[in-house]
Amino acid sequence: SFGQDAKVILEKVRREIADYLRVTPAEIIFTSCGTESNNMILKSSVEHLGVERIITSPLEHKCVAESVLDLKKRKGIEVVYLRPNNHGDLSLEDLEKHLKNSEKKTLVSLMHSNNEIGNLLDIEKVAQLCKENNALFHSDTVQTIAHYDLDFSKIPVDFASCSAHKFHGPKGVGFAFVRKSSGLKGIITGGPQERSLRAGTENVCGIAGM
Repeated sequence: SFGQDAKVILEKVRREIADYLRVTPAEIIFTSCGTESNNMILKSSVEHLGVERIITSPLEHKCVAESVLDLKKRKGIEVVYLRPNNHGDLSLEDLEKHLKNSEKKTLVSLMHSNNEIGNLLDIEKVAQLCKENNALFHSDTVQTIAHYDLDFSKIPVDFASCSAHKFHGPKGVGFAFVRKSSGLKGIITGGPQERSLRAGTENVCGIAGM
């Protein structure tokens, strides 16, 4: 019965987050933070979804930048960097050009807002470009979830990440948004928690605080 009480708390929070983002509860996967969420999404996309190329930028958070370099070294994936202009903005024309210039299965990984200089990406436009060119789109939304109104029922992003402490929640808890049609699988195995996408005991107190 104690376990059932904890489960009720977890699923209540999951529903609230899902309602906020206009997605289904099954698409919210609790993690320890944005770093874990980003690692899971990037590495599983290569391992389980057949991604051979990642388009990203030099402005990404270390957890994305280092994960991409690790995948390049270990898995031999192609990495394409969109170069920012003098104001830190990325060219969506360049992105479209790269999306059209390869037959490789591609994941675009671009943060919604930069954690140091604050630039905002046109996440709706990038998501649409990716959809039109059969590419997957992952956005590190750690800086913007709960600060901007993000409607993932209208924005066709495949994956997103969140850390609770960025909107005054406790440290050490976050979540990944994983579009149910993506087919992503977990990289932490050993239990059925979080729809088998993230094995291990959930941080119930942290999730309730989030």
